[in-house]
Amino acid sequence: MAHLRSLPANNTDRSVRRWVKETLKSSGDSMFAEERECAAIAERLMADLDPRSRLVLEAVERRYDEGELTKLQGSLSRVCKGEPVQRVVGWTEFRGLRVGCSGDVLIPRPETEEVVQWFLEGMEMVEAKPGPKRVLDIGTGSGCVALSIKAERPHWDVVAVDISEAALSQAKANGECLNLEVEWKQVDALNAEDMRALGPFDGVVSNPPYIPQSETLEPHVQDHEPGLALFVPDSEPLLFYEAMISMVPTSLSPGGVMVAECHSEFTKSVADCWKLEGAQVHLLSDLQGAERAVRLVRS
Repeated sequence: MAHLRSLPANNTDRSVRRWVKETLKSSGDSMFAEERECAAIAERLMADLDPRSRLVLEAVERRYDEGELTKLQGSLSRVCKGEPVQRVVGWTEFRGLRVGCSGDVLIPRPETEEVVQWFLEGMEMVEAKPGPKRVLDIGTGSGCVALSIKAERPHWDVVAVDISEAALSQAKANGECLNLEVEWKQVDALNAEDMRALGPFDGVVSNPPYIPQSETLEPHVQDHEPGLALFVPDSEPLLFYEAMISMVPTSLSPGGVMVAECHSEFTKSVADCWKLEGAQVHLLSDLQGAERAVRLVRS
């Protein structure tokens, strides 16, 4: 890794932003070879200093003092050493919400934003029962899925569960910061009795652990993401999807919708696992064309 450059002499927003991108490019890490990636990271680091848009900052001739630049230099150093920028600043954007993401939770990803969209579209397709819906987010982590659903459908009742106390602490904090009311519960998604006790739902959504333990991940994922939220035994890649389908007879209302994000290599297997008499099951592909999720609509 190249030595981190000294602080920029010119402290205007445009100059500092350029310095961040040039520092990333000169780090020697292939992650920062693309201009788009460098620009996105620079945007996130600059937003941590001042959340206003670049155009506004340039219009008001924003300048950064030495303390701000020193903080930025420290953050940039951590990113150049391989730490995800979301961990460095402590937050990320998810469907228009600023969501805190400590090391105890999976960093929310754009693909999961699409999963939320597929879930909402599925709920609209079958929406017939009057009144608010009751929906469940399994393995909530940062709470990003549950909170985005609540923000976009404020009249719905949203329940979110996770086995991790630390993850629920982050999710609750996010809910308080965003002033969004979600019912948070510490529950093991693999405990059928405890899951049934949550009662019936009109919709269920999940981004469960789905990566086989033997799969090699990029260092910035392997070293900075909680294994509890990532991995399943090699011998049981469908572990959580099997638990979800077992809930359907007792916990998913007729006409209800269930959507789960999947490993691209196992999406078809999940769809086969979810085949129930009278239910409609669809494979869903993300913007890159990869099969990313499965949606079930109960008859």
